[in-house]
Amino acid sequence: MTIDVLIFGPAASAAGSDRLRVRFADGESPSAGEVLAALAREHPDVGFALGGARLAVNQAFAAAETRIVAGDEVALIALVGGG
Repeated sequence: MTIDVLIFGPAASAAGSDRLRVRFADGESPSAGEVLAALAREHPDVGFALGGARLAVNQAFAAAETRIVAGDEVALIALVGGG
């Protein structure tokens, strides 16, 4: 299973793209936590954005144990600071 994760802001700039791809075994339904771990492992260039980040699945924040299935829209929502 291949999951395209939408990314934004500084993470997208660092990656040079607005999405990252992670792969899992065919038929596997990884959790949001497993997808975050795969992003850290496979895309160290955006590791700075993963601390405190969450995934949104189908435009709703996902708990770490939420399972992702084929066709889901997945986006990385990184912490933003400022004032």
